[in-house]
Amino acid sequence: MKKLFTSFFLLISFCVLTPQAFAKNQPVEIKLGREILGKTPTVEVVVNGKTRTFYLDTGGGISGISPALAKEIGCTPAGEMTGFDAGGNKVQIKRCENVSMNLNGFAVTRDVGIVEPMDYFPKATKQLDGSIALDAFDGQIVTLDLKGDSLLVENEKSFKKRIADMKPLESRLSREIGGATLDVFGAVNSPNGKMWFLVDTGNTNRLLIAPSAQKQLGINFDGVDNKKIIKPVKLGIIGLGEVEAESRDRDMIYDGVFSYDLISRMLWTMNLKTGEVWARLY
Repeated sequence: MKKLFTSFFLLISFCVLTPQAFAKNQPVEIKLGREILGKTPTVEVVVNGKTRTFYLDTGGGISGISPALAKEIGCTPAGEMTGFDAGGNKVQIKRCENVSMNLNGFAVTRDVGIVEPMDYFPKATKQLDGSIALDAFDGQIVTLDLKGDSLLVENEKSFKKRIADMKPLESRLSREIGGATLDVFGAVNSPNGKMWFLVDTGNTNRLLIAPSAQKQLGINFDGVDNKKIIKPVKLGIIGLGEVEAESRDRDMIYDGVFSYDLISRMLWTMNLKTGEVWARLY
């Protein structure tokens, strides 16, 4: 009887623990919304016990919260963070230290910038409280699935399964503001050496190519009457192959910036500790 009871107990324990053990092998899925900003994804973020609406910007460098939210959580702005935007313009923002955020179970505490998101989206149908950039996932492995409207924080098992049919890209991480920011760049081939393009979901315009990179590619965007034109350009992403996207000229501090439309045609898995990136076209 004792042996039978023990066997029964073990069976019940197995049935109870198996779903939990299974869940541990699954990534944390953060759903992306479209109803507020359309192309630009939004995410729900719990800050100070309340669910807020942030927008996702993989090229934003550092996550941010609105001045109103900073005041609500009792943040006294500390110091100043100085960086440069893609156009080379100097940007200075205040920061809040040790802000705790929860994205569908993924919890992180980071220093964030204080920026008014409504300045970028004045026609938004709902109040925006901040932005999420890749720095929020520093040290993690994340998969960006814009087609499936999700961002996944991988674990070791889910990561290995995820990249089984993906290709490793040549890539690297970039940090500014004393290491506070985090961006990902992918390498692109040209007849005259490599170029590095920012992976930026915030670029909802065209694929952007700097004049120096245009020379490397042997192209230009010159139209009639000295006007710049928009045209399709083929790029050889190292590790993935050739892709084509509507492109335009942009004088900036980077070789180029991948557009949202191009990024959304691919599944991306990024190791934000090592800088390794894998991708595949849908």
